[in-house]
Amino acid sequence: MWLWLGILAVFILISTWFTLRYVDQRETNTFDPHAPHQLLIKFKEGTTPDQMHTLHRKAKCKVAETYEDLGWYRIESRKKMHRMLKQYKDHDLIEHAHPNYLVEASFIPNDPFFPYQYNLTKINAPAAWDISQSNSSIKIAIIDTGVQLNHPELASKLLPGYDYVDYDNIPEDGNGHGTHVAGIAASITNNGVGIAGTAPLASIVPLRVLDNNGQGTIGNVGNGLVFAANNGVQVVNLSLGGPTGGTFLQDAVQYAWDRGAVIIAAAGNDNTSFPIVPASYANVIAVASTNSSDLKSNFSNYGSWVDMAAPGDTILSTYLGGSYAYLSGTSMAAPQVAGVAALLASQGKTNAQIRDALCFASDPVSGSGIYWTYGRLNAHQSVQVP
Repeated sequence: MWLWLGILAVFILISTWFTLRYVDQRETNTFDPHAPHQLLIKFKEGTTPDQMHTLHRKAKCKVAETYEDLGWYRIESRKKMHRMLKQYKDHDLIEHAHPNYLVEASFIPNDPFFPYQYNLTKINAPAAWDISQSNSSIKIAIIDTGVQLNHPELASKLLPGYDYVDYDNIPEDGNGHGTHVAGIAASITNNGVGIAGTAPLASIVPLRVLDNNGQGTIGNVGNGLVFAANNGVQVVNLSLGGPTGGTFLQDAVQYAWDRGAVIIAAAGNDNTSFPIVPASYANVIAVASTNSSDLKSNFSNYGSWVDMAAPGDTILSTYLGGSYAYLSGTSMAAPQVAGVAALLASQGKTNAQIRDALCFASDPVSGSGIYWTYGRLNAHQSVQVP
């Protein structure tokens, strides 16, 4: 009998272990992709430093980063994220707590030969340039993988930025995505070489929030948005996104909007109507991709949450090594909208006026009102809006 009881006890222990392991795995999988062992938290107003410290000590967590302008903290621990969340989320001192969700660059590499920038003709940019080419006091923040700082088509247009991946003031691009996006928005134009940018005279603020694999956290993106807002950036381009941003990313977007920035984001490349962030947020212009025939690109996301479209198929722009490349994606569509936003900013328009001019002056192409709310970007009509 004692033998059978011993066997039964071992069976119960093994079953319990497997059950706990299954529950542990199941709880982990209920969250969208996130940085391991990290949590973003916001204390309720009036919480004292001593109370914060006591809670961190009890939870065996440490503050890894403080987002002072947003009132949030990034905390770390050796524990799994969902166990950290359990200790913070429902605590009396906590207003918000959620994972540090991951975002990634929204592009699809493509290299077919294409001899000219059809996209600028399609959005009627040359006619817009007769009215406005922006000016160097207008800043476009490229919140991305960084920018090649010595690219001959970009170097003279770059203002000081920051690298929130390595935490230094050298936002050098090791991926190529950010360099491509920057060139679309505001490459040097009318210099006899290379390509034209959508906003020929605007300045570029490079902010590296994605690593060389094109991945980063919403914490990094939030840092980029705050930097842009605190340094007088009028236009923010976010050619990135993910399934979840939590209250933290919403706060960061609102912070930038409240300080006058117009924010443009790529709608994503999964050919789905499922909303991604930050594109789907209220104060962000979500941009889908169209091809040279003004049809929705086969990869582009769509839906009522998408505001407008711009060409994103086979777009020629600046790339690493001082070179040029063709890429496709909503990442390529968004900076054209950002470039036209910079033309409008130079006319003295506010972020709300810029948003309205971009959306209401767009062209009603195939898919408008179905795949996106307004139309395909029209630079000339936008700059003519009073």
